[in-house]
Amino acid sequence: MAVTEASLQQLAEAFILGFKTLVPEDLIKLRSPDCQHIFAPSSLNFPSPKSNQEFEDHLKSLLPVLSSFPVTPKEILINEPKRQITIWATAIPHFKDEVKGGTPDSEWEYQGEYIFILDVNEEGKIKRIVEFLDSLGTAKLVPILTKAKETAGM
Repeated sequence: MAVTEASLQQLAEAFILGFKTLVPEDLIKLRSPDCQHIFAPSSLNFPSPKSNQEFEDHLKSLLPVLSSFPVTPKEILINEPKRQITIWATAIPHFKDEVKGGTPDSEWEYQGEYIFILDVNEEGKIKRIVEFLDSLGTAKLVPILTKAKETAGM
């Protein structure tokens, strides 16, 4: 399969859509079997890299508390010769009502900024993801996720 600018654009769009639905299989099917997902910056001390199974487990751990985590691209840059996609985006988690415990929606508000670098193999599958997280935003999101998981009994 020839990897073209159009196929890379379609892959980017499918990748982004996967966060809206949070169906693990929708994101995993875009990856090569040996894909590695790296979280950066390293100062956040997130376990990295994650294999497909580890990333799928991570997504499944979010399903009891999040209905979606839609990613909105600011820019999508395609480098066809290198089979690389860069996505600069924002994302807002949508927490399930049952984990909010009657607290005001304002306590659950978060918008983060992200950069994803996707390296694609010759077959058109993602072989490496580098996800740059919003450091300040992540410091706010982690306690919100922790609270949601506690409410969900996790």
